[in-house]
Amino acid sequence: MKKKWKISLAIVVALVLGAGAYLAYILKFKEYDVADEEVAEIVENPYEIELPDGSKLVIDEDGKVSEQNTNNEVDAGDENEGEATSGSTTTQKDSTAGITPPKSNADKTNSNEAKKPSKPSNTDKKLTVADVKGKYEPVFRQLEAQADTKINSLIGRAKKEYSDKKANGESISYGYFYNKYMGAATSLESSTDAVFYGVIEAVEAELVANGYNKSYAKSFIDEYEATKKSRRDGILKKVVGRS
Repeated sequence: MKKKWKISLAIVVALVLGAGAYLAYILKFKEYDVADEEVAEIVENPYEIELPDGSKLVIDEDGKVSEQNTNNEVDAGDENEGEATSGSTTTQKDSTAGITPPKSNADKTNSNEAKKPSKPSNTDKKLTVADVKGKYEPVFRQLEAQADTKINSLIGRAKKEYSDKKANGESISYGYFYNKYMGAATSLESSTDAVFYGVIEAVEAELVANGYNKSYAKSFIDEYEATKKSRRDGILKKVVGRS
């Protein structure tokens, strides 16, 4: 009796292991033709996040994060204007060489003002941890909104393909859907991570600049990672209409 029981148990274990190995092969190792221009466009569409100082974090299709200063064009214009003014001033100086202008009251006023000690600017005021984190809350909301748009577009594309195959009487391969859309979701997650941690670096730098430990930014990280896991777990369920 014991021998039969052991044989039965061995068969069950072998079946479970075999099923697990086959499932792993279907989901992880079997190759599928998953090329899709629409999916690629969703994943590769770059993030563009505006930071509190007005500069922008942009991630390109290669996953590289760069910071763009939105004032570059204005600065260039100011520089040109400065050059024109400088040229005009030089001409005026040449035409008035040898003439000593009379001192005005404005000159005296400026001299007196220069002797007065400068008052500390409000911009030099030390920020609290709450102030720093509050500045970046809208930035993280921007990122979340853009990530949600991308994920919803990806899910919408997957649902349409699933429905079309079902309506046409085609066989539904869960391995195909898993590889195609989880692969796309993983790529999207990587680019989202790159932007998120780029913003985190900015938060940490501002915390340190105000005399605080950068560990105060960890609450942002914990919330992001929890949300990311929840999204990842729900993608396939949404694709096949189980939620």
